Amino acid sequence: MMIICKKKDKTKDRLVSIVDKDARHGAKSDDKKFTGYKVNSIMSEDGFIKNINATPGNSYDGDILIPLIDEMIEQGFTASEVVGDTAYGEVDNRNKLMLKGITVIAPFKKETNKNELFPQSKFRIEKHGVICPAECRTMVWNHNKKTEQITFFFNKKDCESCKLKQKCTVQKRRTITISEHYELLKRAREYNKTDDFKEDMKQRAHIEPKQGEMKRYHGLQRAKYWGLQKINIQATISAIVVNVKRLVTLNSCGYQ
Repeated sequence: MMIICKKKDKTKDRLVSIVDKDARHGAKSDDKKFTGYKVNSIMSEDGFIKNINATPGNSYDGDILIPLIDEMIEQGFTASEVVGDTAYGEVDNRNKLMLKGITVIAPFKKETNKNELFPQSKFRIEKHGVICPAECRTMVWNHNKKTEQITFFFNKKDCESCKLKQKCTVQKRRTITISEHYELLKRAREYNKTDDFKEDMKQRAHIEPKQGEMKRYHGLQRAKYWGLQKINIQATISAIVVNVKRLVTLNSCGYQ
C-alpha cells in the first residue's frame, strides 16, 4: 500500500543549522537564495557608515529601519531625511519617522493586478469617499485600527449593473483599501514625481558600492562566526575599516 503525503507548508522561521541557531534562509530574488545573515547599514552624505546591523537571512529590510535610526539618534547623530529603497518606504516607517522629524524618501512598489483589473490609481480618493472609473461614489467605509487601514465598499447594485464591472472586480462589489496615513503617502507620491526625488535617488546609489566594498574586501562575503551577536561584531569591524579608509581619502584630498 502506498501512502501519499502532502508537502507541509514551509515553517516561516525554520531552524536551518543545529550549530548556528540564528541563521536563516533568505533570498535577494527568486533566483538568488542564500542561508545565513543579511546586513543593513546607514551611510551619511559624506560617505561614512553611521550604523550597521546584521539580521537573520529571512528578516524583512523594512523592519530594520526604525531600530537603526533609533540607535543612531541615541548615539547623538541627527538626520532630517533618510533615502532608501522600496522596502524602507513602508507607510509605518514613513509615519514613525515623520513623528521624529525625519522624512523617508523611497520609491513605491509598482501597482500589480494579476487579473488585469482597474488598479487603485484609477479611483479618485477623497477625504470621506472614493469615486470609481464609472463615476460612482461610495462613502461607506470601515476603519481597522489594528492594521491602520480604511476599506471603502461600493454598492453591490451599482457594481452588478455597471458596464465596467468585468474590468473592475470579479467579486459582487469593488472595495478599496487605503492606509489611515493616506495623505502622508499622497504627498510622498507627489514628491516622487519631481526632479528633487531623482537627485535624492542618486545619493541612494552611493551606498551600494560601500556595501560591496565591505563584502568583497572586508569580510562580509561570508559569516566568520556562529550566532547573531558575533556576526554583528564582524559587521561593525567591517564598517570601522571602511570609515577609516574614507577618512584617509578625505584627508589626502584636503578635506577639513
